[in-house]
Amino acid sequence: MKILLVDDDDFLGDLLTRSLAAYHYVVDTVKDGEMGWTYGSTFDYDVIVLDIMLPKLDGISLCRRFRAEGYTTPILLLTAQASSTAKVNGLDAGADDYVVKPFDVAELSARIRALLRRSSVSPFPLLTWGDLLLNPSSCEVTYNAQPLTLTTKEYELLELFMRESQHVFSTDEILGRLWSSEEFPSGATVRSHIRRVRHKLVIAGAPPDFIATVHGRGYFLKAGGETQQTTLSNALQQDLKNRQTINNLQAIALSQSSLQSTSEQNTKVMIVDDDQYWLKTLPDLLKPWRFKITTLAEPQQFWTVLQSVNPDLLVLEVSLPDMNGFELCQALRRDPKWQRLPILFLSELTDQATQNHAFTLGADDYLCKPVMGIDLANRIRNRLQRVKAWAT
Repeated sequence: MKILLVDDDDFLGDLLTRSLAAYHYVVDTVKDGEMGWTYGSTFDYDVIVLDIMLPKLDGISLCRRFRAEGYTTPILLLTAQASSTAKVNGLDAGADDYVVKPFDVAELSARIRALLRRSSVSPFPLLTWGDLLLNPSSCEVTYNAQPLTLTTKEYELLELFMRESQHVFSTDEILGRLWSSEEFPSGATVRSHIRRVRHKLVIAGAPPDFIATVHGRGYFLKAGGETQQTTLSNALQQDLKNRQTINNLQAIALSQSSLQSTSEQNTKVMIVDDDQYWLKTLPDLLKPWRFKITTLAEPQQFWTVLQSVNPDLLVLEVSLPDMNGFELCQALRRDPKWQRLPILFLSELTDQATQNHAFTLGADDYLCKPVMGIDLANRIRNRLQRVKAWAT
């Protein structure tokens, strides 16, 4: 979790930075309101803590500015003014909480945790990914019930991956999320921490690529587990439910595949993705439907393979080395030969803006990873049926 502290009191700034670090918070400290705006509007923070009496731009005005510009980050105001009027002014300006100086650091930390709970669906229950379990309340981490002894940064690294388990984090993103702006570490620092965490996980029994690398893009937790922000008992119940659901879907998939027409069984599907895990997984997921699958991990060979395969449908990842799926989609829509080729995006990028952009460029469908085989197969079949209907 990353906090922006805007306060011109050097002693208080140093005290809070050290104290909050004990709770695994990374703190950026600036000393005037204008710098507070610059940092708060440039970097992502989980909470912003503002003193009211600030040089250049006071805390109330800065709070109003954040809210007027649409920033929803929780804001906690610090002030020596204990009057009801001062509190009302602060809350009316858009602040989420108000703490009067002098205050107890433990109370401030509790207020920050309360803001995080209100701003997130469920930030503090247990996090699990396969056999890896992280308890944010106690900061304990285990793999296959074996405790992991982690440094503060190693813990924060795992927590970051587990909270956003479908995201590939670049080195720069990790630096921005886990280090303060005053530390200025290098990319080698991130790689060193990744190596140490991997080593500790392997000792506990995890596979060497539990934290996987996507060359040129970053790091992520390898699929095979599922983040469940719930109590442990609920997690076990959900696991049983998921297993039953998968079994049911497999049964449905097999029954559906037996009814397929010959033309569907001959459908040629080309999949472009530099994620080797998915390129190995997708043909197995789609096996019951007997599609003719061609996978490609090197986008540089895209046009050659496309001409050779002449697919009925193309599956693209958005993020690819050297070029991206959007560029390929746009190029295909401009090419008279390929402009009607059905294009389905299957991507780790889940935000609505990215999906909308894909459709703007001519995509026919968009799915987010991870995906069940039956879902992907049905999207492929539905798209091909529409193409057939248009042709007639």
